[in-house]
Amino acid sequence: MASSPTNNASAKSLQSKSFSTRTPASILRELYDSPEGFYAAAPRLIRHVEYFIGGRDGNILVSKRGLQAKEFIIRGVFEISRNDFNFTPDANFNPSNIFHGRFSDAKLSCRLTAGRNDMFRFSSEDFPDVLDNIDHFEGLIPRERDYERLSAVQVSLGQRSIKLIHGLFEAKNEDEYDTASDEDDDCSTNSLSSDFDIATWPVADRCKGHLQDLTSTHNICPLPAYDMNHSLIPPLEYESKLKGALVEVHMAFFHHRIKNAKRDIFNAILRQLTVLSPPAAMPINPFKRHRLNTGPLNARNKKAKQSFKGSSS
Repeated sequence: MASSPTNNASAKSLQSKSFSTRTPASILRELYDSPEGFYAAAPRLIRHVEYFIGGRDGNILVSKRGLQAKEFIIRGVFEISRNDFNFTPDANFNPSNIFHGRFSDAKLSCRLTAGRNDMFRFSSEDFPDVLDNIDHFEGLIPRERDYERLSAVQVSLGQRSIKLIHGLFEAKNEDEYDTASDEDDDCSTNSLSSDFDIATWPVADRCKGHLQDLTSTHNICPLPAYDMNHSLIPPLEYESKLKGALVEVHMAFFHHRIKNAKRDIFNAILRQLTVLSPPAAMPINPFKRHRLNTGPLNARNKKAKQSFKGSSS
């Protein structure tokens, strides 16, 4: 039987209350104790993993336990860097850049850094241990002579970060071309609003023709990213809600060996993301609204102070 509006409202109210009761301490406990993965900073994670060789999307880091191979999910709390932010609806794809390849292969990406939120101090304290675990995961793949190794951990401006990626498109199966995609598909948007439909997906003008070419052959894969109320974030809000935000991230780990280019590439793949704290406000520029014809700002402020003192005496 369908839920009544009253029941739905009550459920949302209870759900909202359960979200608000999450504290940094309870989130850390969940990261350690939840059966849905492992805390990324937990010691000696390498004992629990191995690579499943020859997966459709590369060699997959999987858990050793269990009868069936299962992606090894690591999770933690990080800050999304404002630098190199490509979690945009079109991944900042530029068709005129030959290095960007095909739009169908576009990957959304961002950099995860240590959190700078005092309430989530464990995010910054544990970050070196997270990087050590990733280094050990990569070390499980034997080094080939003369091969370049592209790590998921990257350095920019002297700061180490984790490059997190998400594929924007997924090719349809042959039986999907004339029918709606399966509800169980990873990229299924059947139950979502039109904001998440490939036909209305917001991209820059330079990408619109390329998007149109893919509507019959590919599914769009929205970011599995949720706001502080656990609502799926619409693509037009990716930048405003994620750039600089403190987030809880669940990710898988993949390896690709490109023989003709002699490269070993390691990728951290987004599986789920939840905002814990919104982006901090940008620094204020005190000169922004200063009128140039009124003279130097410091001189004007000095005159204002002298005028105030004269009127108060």
